[in-house]
Amino acid sequence: MNVQAISTLIEQKISEQIFPGAVVAILKKGTVIYHAAFGDRIITPKQAPMLPDTLFDLASLTKPIVIGTLTMQLLESGKLSLDAPVQTYLPEFKQPHITCRQLLIHTSGLPAWKPLYIETTSPDNVVQHLGNMPLETTPGEKVTYSCLGYILMGKLISTITGEALDDLAHNVIFKPLGMNRTTYNPIPQTHDNCAATEDSNSYERRMVNSGQHGRYYKGHDWREGVILGEVHDENANYLGGVSGNAGLFSNARDLISFCQMLLQDGDPLISPASAQALATPHTPPDASEQRSIGWHILADGSMYHTGFTGTSIRIDLEKGLAAILLTNRVHPDAQRTGIIECRNQFHRIVFE
Repeated sequence: MNVQAISTLIEQKISEQIFPGAVVAILKKGTVIYHAAFGDRIITPKQAPMLPDTLFDLASLTKPIVIGTLTMQLLESGKLSLDAPVQTYLPEFKQPHITCRQLLIHTSGLPAWKPLYIETTSPDNVVQHLGNMPLETTPGEKVTYSCLGYILMGKLISTITGEALDDLAHNVIFKPLGMNRTTYNPIPQTHDNCAATEDSNSYERRMVNSGQHGRYYKGHDWREGVILGEVHDENANYLGGVSGNAGLFSNARDLISFCQMLLQDGDPLISPASAQALATPHTPPDASEQRSIGWHILADGSMYHTGFTGTSIRIDLEKGLAAILLTNRVHPDAQRTGIIECRNQFHRIVFE
């Protein structure tokens, strides 16, 4: 692996304004072989450098880290069945044919996204609202990556366990792994060390304004100013910052611990069989994407996931190799492009 090539790539992407800053960490067979920070964690309204331990809004990395792991623990304890209807656990969800597995592998038929903060009158009505939502496809028919499905899984897991999702994740994932900086809703004292995200959530404002919900645009109480230390995703923010689809904050050191757990067969959180299940596709071989419980499974068998804010994790269990790339690519505006090509180039350096 050419470490200099990684440094050169990240510096180049910063100069091209793909993102203001980044933190990279690479783990191989239990050893951290690279961990470095580049650029800035915030550029407006002030400037501050990126640090190796800067906290990032992980966005959709919440899905595999929290929901994927908790799901396997609940399966092991017998409290959850993948092929049980969601309605078994959430009676107010009026879609009797959607199973937990279908939510987890994105084949539920639910839309990819909806502005629940506009469509519902209270966070308490979200499950009922999703249960009455028209499906876009027949359950099990097609892979459509859906944040809504993971919002439901977060609600379902909280109902099964009787615990708030953030408390549960802290007690059975973060604390046992020593992930001391990983949390939902970072305390105010840590906000200054967070990587900034968007200014006034302008990307989601545009999405809402350009779609069927445009008539509600002016009525929504949008956050103003650069978002720092609060979840960027507006649905997760509406749910109090704690959701199954987004809301988790962490840094590279803690994510190294999480990746190490998977590289050592799930120890101490889940069984080797559960760890292998996370790395095994649950979608049909001819599906448009291969999905496991929480993870996207790439052609080479790697476990992979990204977050809208500019974060990603890729783990190759056979090689004993994990790569963490954390960027603040949505700061100060999520219109910037180029993150996908950057990730592709980064992963070619690390994995090929």
